[in-house]
Amino acid sequence: MNRWVRIGLAILVLAMLARFGLAIFALGLRVALALFPFVILVGAGLVLYGLYRHWKRRAALRERDYFKMLDD
Repeated sequence: MNRWVRIGLAILVLAMLARFGLAIFALGLRVALALFPFVILVGAGLVLYGLYRHWKRRAALRERDYFKMLDD
């Protein structure tokens, strides 16, 4: 087997590996795109939950300070 045959075989093997790798990558992208709306909803829910906790804590701190003023 001469040098050109080995180079040709190496190119064929690399091309087949690249095709296989790109097929797996495309499948991963399809899964990610299918889950993307769910990820957006989860992110929006976490933002709203964080805002709710922030406002609730701020209201509790404000109420505690109000009662401290009444103790005087």
